[in-house]
Amino acid sequence: MANLHRGEVAAVLGGRRRTLVLTLGALAELESAFAATDLPALAERFGQGRFSASDLARIIGAGLRGAGEDIDDA
Repeated sequence: MANLHRGEVAAVLGGRRRTLVLTLGALAELESAFAATDLPALAERFGQGRFSASDLARIIGAGLRGAGEDIDDA
C-alpha cells in the first residue's frame, strides 16, 4: 500500500501494481528533463495541464526510479 506521507502513489501499470515515489532525485530528474530552472518553474509547467505521451513516460519513469525500479523511459 502506498504511503502518501512519503510521497508514494500506487498505480497499476501493464497489469501490475506498482508504487511510484516522488523523491528529491525524481524531482531533480524532472527539472532536468523539462529544462525547469527550479521547482516553481516545474510546477508552473505541470500546472498548464498539457502533457505529451513522452512527458508522461518521463514522469512515470522518474516515479518508478524513485521507488527503486531499474528502468529507463523507453
